[in-house]
Amino acid sequence: MEGQAIAEAVCRMASDFFRLRDRSMLDLLKSSGYLQEHDAITERQLAAIFEANPDLVHPWVILSERKRTQYGYYLAPASGWPNQSGNWVVGYHPAGKVERFSDAATACARFVKFEAENLRYIIEGGPPNKLRR
Repeated sequence: MEGQAIAEAVCRMASDFFRLRDRSMLDLLKSSGYLQEHDAITERQLAAIFEANPDLVHPWVILSERKRTQYGYYLAPASGWPNQSGNWVVGYHPAGKVERFSDAATACARFVKFEAENLRYIIEGGPPNKLRR
């Protein structure tokens, strides 16, 4: 699978997760091709896909809001959601660094890259990618 197709599959993971209802996020990441090409998939690529397909952002917001863990990344939409402009937040709970973004595409790309790397860690082992203070 080529890089653009992999990036698109990664961006669709949350949407596919809710639509298909029979695949885990781990399965979706494995089938995306991301594991083999993770270093080649950049936040910039992901942001371009979210910018061109803003409907893919909302499922990631829902996924973030529904997490039931004691720690992990989160994506918080701007107060003007769903217009997708304003102050978007990506952070790590608890007590992790918080980053602010002016647009949904860039914030979602950052969140998705962190999530993909953490899922890759679960699959392959190794240190997780974590925002720290």
